[in-house]
Amino acid sequence: MIAAGRLAWPRCALDKDQHVPRSGALGQSFGRIHLCVFIPITHRSHKDAQLSTLAVQSWASEGLQREAGAHVRFISLASTAGTLLEPHTMYVPGDMDTDYMHLPMRIMKMWEYLGQRLADECDWYMKADPDSYVNLRAVSDRLSCFDAAQEHFLGVVHAAVPPRHMNWPALYFGHGGSGYVISRGLIPGVGRIAGPCLDDMIETTQGMAMEDVMFALCLKKKLKIEVQSYGYLLPSGPAVRRRIKEEEQEESFDEPRSADAQEFVVNFHQARDQLFESARTGLPLERMVFWDAQPPRLHGCIMVAHPVENASDLQQVHAIVSAHEAPKARGQKRRSARSSCVPSPIDLAEQAEVQLSAPGTTRKAFWSEAQLSSIARCFASAEGASPRCSWEATTDQCYGLRHFAPAKSSGDCATACCRSGMACRMFQFREDQGCWISDMDSCIVMEQVAEESLRWQGGVKVAG
Repeated sequence: MIAAGRLAWPRCALDKDQHVPRSGALGQSFGRIHLCVFIPITHRSHKDAQLSTLAVQSWASEGLQREAGAHVRFISLASTAGTLLEPHTMYVPGDMDTDYMHLPMRIMKMWEYLGQRLADECDWYMKADPDSYVNLRAVSDRLSCFDAAQEHFLGVVHAAVPPRHMNWPALYFGHGGSGYVISRGLIPGVGRIAGPCLDDMIETTQGMAMEDVMFALCLKKKLKIEVQSYGYLLPSGPAVRRRIKEEEQEESFDEPRSADAQEFVVNFHQARDQLFESARTGLPLERMVFWDAQPPRLHGCIMVAHPVENASDLQQVHAIVSAHEAPKARGQKRRSARSSCVPSPIDLAEQAEVQLSAPGTTRKAFWSEAQLSSIARCFASAEGASPRCSWEATTDQCYGLRHFAPAKSSGDCATACCRSGMACRMFQFREDQGCWISDMDSCIVMEQVAEESLRWQGGVKVAG
């Protein structure tokens, strides 16, 4: 599929004076590529060469790319002819050799090229770093839950907070090292604005900036598009640390802990030793209060780990993630391997309560209602026919349930709880209040309602 220095696409969008790529190592492809991962590398860094070479021998191997319906391309200025990277290298017209501080200039050039020349070649366009570990199958499966024809800017959401003396609002952005993703529906717009945004950036900062922040700012100002999550990550803070500690101290706890429900490791450099030790022993992580985040253990549903700065560590992370099964599903047996990494309705209801906040800007729901609906449909599709459950009817409103927005009827609500296995034991629905589900097996009544129109339709699970 690939000639030296060119990206081999099923339908090649090339200049008229370029040659069509010849067939190569990746074999025959058909139609649009589902996931395309682009990783800028520089000959200035010996580490980039090491990590990218190890990547194509591990997480970005040709076999795993085929399995995930993905292409991984390293964006280089220097020739990789005669190396393992040759079939996986892409050259961007107008690319320039910069230091790290001026990386946004390269990234904007990349997005301009992708949006203007390769806008219909991929469903999803992901930018990652050389020290990113990407679980291609997990990322590909999750993105398949969303409609690539719509406008999506997805990432591991962080907030850029200005200094206290500056009266600027914080900005939500997709963390560059953890990988941010643009849909096919949005990529033409990105290609159109990347050049003007680069001009603005050079004028205001001489190109010195954080590339992920500048990219998010560009999309927000020019297209009114803000980043959304595509996988679960706990917010940082003392309350989260306390919650994780309490769960890990419960010896009888046989459900996935809050930390292990996460799908990203964003501070591998801090937790490296503890992550490897936990993988070796099977014990919970020995957690440190100074960590920027409280990561999950390495498991099969990890989508991205960053920064993995040592080549041997990259191999070890890949080996652990590949060998480990997904975290035990809460109270249920997953019937589909594909659904093992998709949050169940009860998990989604819990995650939907999480909100991100930063000074000077509005709170941001972790999942939008549209995303909840998309992931819920993805879970149902992967699981197949709903299991049967029996219910003891309840009509009074109860305390302690979680809202599950995708369910629009009492039948949908009961199905959502049933699909969640024994992690969900109760559902309640009212037309004006929506669906509420919980792991409680008894009702703590908020109020008894005499008027029939205000009664709830619900039940406590007795079988299923």
